[in-house]
Amino acid sequence: MIDSLRGEIAEKAPGHVVVECHGVGYLVLVTANTLAGLPAQGPCKLFIHYAVSVDVRSGQSEHKLFGFISTEERHMFRQLIGVQGVSATLGMAILGARQTDELRVAILNGEEHMLKAVKGIGPKLAQRIVTELRGKLADEPVQQVLAVAGGGGNTLRAEALSALVSLGLDRARAERALQKSLAEREGDTPPLEELIRTALKNL
Repeated sequence: MIDSLRGEIAEKAPGHVVVECHGVGYLVLVTANTLAGLPAQGPCKLFIHYAVSVDVRSGQSEHKLFGFISTEERHMFRQLIGVQGVSATLGMAILGARQTDELRVAILNGEEHMLKAVKGIGPKLAQRIVTELRGKLADEPVQQVLAVAGGGGNTLRAEALSALVSLGLDRARAERALQKSLAEREGDTPPLEELIRTALKNL
């Protein structure tokens, strides 16, 4: 299993790069966003998703390397292709159309129109992506937004609201989700991270 590649860019073209590592050139498929973040030449590091597909009739196998500039982008790709109907090619197209953070917020907000703007995604598939991934993304650690929420004497609710808004969520919707989450606890005070996660589920 190849987890990452560190080497020199030998070729850079739309849709792929060739990374030379110790005399071996690896053809790596990349999103438009990853491609834009890579230098024209010189050292680079890509986080890899290694995929093998087998033709059931011929028995021949095809090996592909998908490269991402961050582990977050790779993780989102793996979440997307876990949805029925989302091929690796379609997953790369989705990530190429939006930054990872934008895509995460769109799914959490149920913004199916953003997904339908990607060629190859119809209303049913967009709905399936949102339905299947919203809960999974809401369950993920939210430490990355806690620093934004932090700040001295803020109340728990204010800190949670600040974190949710920093994710790109609509303020009024975030407030409603927080109200519902706190009501479910019946007066019990949850840790900040748990409150944020529960609010994301209640969007």
